[in-house]
Amino acid sequence: MKKIILLISLMSIANGHAGEKISVTVKGMVCSFCSQGITKKFKEQPMIKDVNVDLDTHLVSLELNDNQKINDKLIETILKDTGYGVEAITRK
Repeated sequence: MKKIILLISLMSIANGHAGEKISVTVKGMVCSFCSQGITKKFKEQPMIKDVNVDLDTHLVSLELNDNQKINDKLIETILKDTGYGVEAITRK
């Protein structure tokens, strides 16, 4: 019984600390240079664990470090400062 309780506790801790995933549809992103610039700017943010840019779908996928947050306004500002617009932001 103790093992079951421990296993359930560990599973809830692992799920509770998982980094949030955010998808951003970006306007104006067309080349690998765009991808590199966006990746660099987001990786400068301490809360960002991983960045993936898909030029075909104009999608930037962000994964946050455990228990970290980033608000939509900061995402929009980072992209605007690098020369791009935001069409949509989706959180998972």
